[in-house]
Amino acid sequence: MEERYMEYLTYVKEYLTEHHGLASPNPLHPFRSRFQHSIRVLHWCMRLAEGMEHVDREALYTAAIFHDIGYTDQNNKSHAVRSGKAFHAYAAARQMDPGFIWKVERLIYVHSNKSLLKKPDIGLELTFLLEADLLDEEGAMGIVWDCMAMGNVHADSYAKAYFHIMENSNKEEPNPMVSERARNYWEEKKKTVACFADLLAEDLMIGSRYFDI
Repeated sequence: MEERYMEYLTYVKEYLTEHHGLASPNPLHPFRSRFQHSIRVLHWCMRLAEGMEHVDREALYTAAIFHDIGYTDQNNKSHAVRSGKAFHAYAAARQMDPGFIWKVERLIYVHSNKSLLKKPDIGLELTFLLEADLLDEEGAMGIVWDCMAMGNVHADSYAKAYFHIMENSNKEEPNPMVSERARNYWEEKKKTVACFADLLAEDLMIGSRYFDI
């Protein structure tokens, strides 16, 4: 990873810490780190853009790093706007190219609007950023999330974790991805969860006459 991305990440971590945005404000999800999420979104963007032509990787990767910097411990519905403004202040102070700043800001400002994936011609950079944001915490990570959340409410049976998984990480939903690579990743993740849920149901004897005794 280039040194400037490491510098960006260090700044984002410090900013989130200062503004109380590092940890999830949801008491059931203390394990979720907004900074670690940003690193993983960057990683997903790199995966999706690998070998692709006509992608402004510099703008995409920078937007991925800064896309959630505006998180705090409250009022996070407007975090995308705060994130865009925080990036602008950082970039302007470092005299980045105005055209580059505008492009990255635009990506950050709209990254929460996943319905844009349904629109044609939004550009590869925005497509990959939206897809990367959705791909994180799905699949195996989604299962771990569900189990840890159940632990935090002191669930008293494996079955409760199973049903929580079925309602969340294994719920039926259409593949929201646009790019072929992202669609394949999504399908792989969903297959992983479905396979796990089937094995767990078998181990727990879900549906058998012994289950309800």
